[in-house]
Amino acid sequence: MNRRPSRRGLRANVVAAFAAGALLISLILAFSTYFSARHYLIAQRERNALQQAYIDAALVKERLRTNGVNVAEVLAEIAQPSRTTVFVHKDGQWYSSDLTTQVHDATSDVASSVQAGDVALTWNDTGDRPNIVVGVPLKGVDADYYEVTYAKELSETLDTMGYALAISAAVTTIAGGVLGWYAARRVLRPLRQVALAAARISAGELDTRVEATDDPDLSTLTGSFNTMVDTVVERLDHDARFAADVSHELRTPVATLTTSLGVLQGDKHLSPSSATAVGLMAGELERFRGALEDLIALGRLDAGVRESEWEVLRVADLVAATLADNGIGDDVVIDVPDDLEIYGDRLQLHRALANLVRNAETHGGGLTSVRATARRGDAEIHVADSGPGVPVASREHIFDRFSRLGARGTTTGSGLGLSIVERTAQLHDGSVWCRDTEPSGADFVLSLPIAPTARTVSGREVT
Repeated sequence: MNRRPSRRGLRANVVAAFAAGALLISLILAFSTYFSARHYLIAQRERNALQQAYIDAALVKERLRTNGVNVAEVLAEIAQPSRTTVFVHKDGQWYSSDLTTQVHDATSDVASSVQAGDVALTWNDTGDRPNIVVGVPLKGVDADYYEVTYAKELSETLDTMGYALAISAAVTTIAGGVLGWYAARRVLRPLRQVALAAARISAGELDTRVEATDDPDLSTLTGSFNTMVDTVVERLDHDARFAADVSHELRTPVATLTTSLGVLQGDKHLSPSSATAVGLMAGELERFRGALEDLIALGRLDAGVRESEWEVLRVADLVAATLADNGIGDDVVIDVPDDLEIYGDRLQLHRALANLVRNAETHGGGLTSVRATARRGDAEIHVADSGPGVPVASREHIFDRFSRLGARGTTTGSGLGLSIVERTAQLHDGSVWCRDTEPSGADFVLSLPIAPTARTVSGREVT
């Protein structure tokens, strides 16, 4: 299966752009430096070779006039420059100061020009080495003078300079990439802060803000983000207060309807059909009242309202009070250490644990056990039932608001009980999840931080 190539991120693009720019600039500088220096060095070398050839040619011409036609003796008397071979062509014969150098290879490129009476200069690679050849006609003695100089030092200088410029270009490219990485890191730091702040806000930490900056280019970004978060939080608070206010205002008419239906249910003069209708209304009203209470509780949790002062609570006492309030008998297995303590709002935690117990009783086939253990700094309270369990596909959504999953396909309850448990756990820096038990049933785990040995509450020490 073909996989789509992953796209480069912004940081990689910035680093690549800096490296490519550094490479381009270094190549332009390297080539311009190399060819400028090469042109200067070659021109200088040609001037020196031409000047030396004029001097030596004048000396040879003067000696030939003195010694007649004995060219070999004249060449033997000349102190020729280092790595230079002198040739003289006279009367159709060639004379050389170095018998190993091939005359026709070394001077063939300039011979025709010299024989025509012109001074000529050229470069060739005779013997796989760079040579500079200068030819000077010796008028008055009927001869031609040639100097072939091996330009080894110039070739080595150009090679060394080329290697140095290539290494400099590579180092400059690497330095450009490092500079790009540093620049990208500096530029992307505000974006990373915004991303981290957004992640924390999505996790429920709505008081998270991006730190203000004095950079005029970045202040707009941070200011806009913080303003957006403030607007969203204000909207959420407004919606939560609205829902809480609506739910609270509905309490009075619901209480009145409940009382009125109670009176009607006590009337023995109702016809059977009327009594049935009143009974159905009473059942639906009770269900509505429960949903209303859950909405009020969830609204208070969303608004961060404390229902009681936070205190250190023994898990064993919390479990015992919850089971007693829900009329759970002695057939339920209870295994809670006496010294396990948590810190939080007693009323909120009591309601969350009661919701788990009622969920097991209503939808899980009955509560089987309540256990608590200490694990990695958290107190894990396990509420197990004997039902069919929760499908894996539903475990991610069972804590969503208004999510219903009956034990036998029914849709009872408001669908807010487990949402209240999850929100309560989040406010206490804890979590809740569900898993299956053996051989059957579901195990809901409420994990809360273990209380420290002492904590300051309202200016006083609580142990």
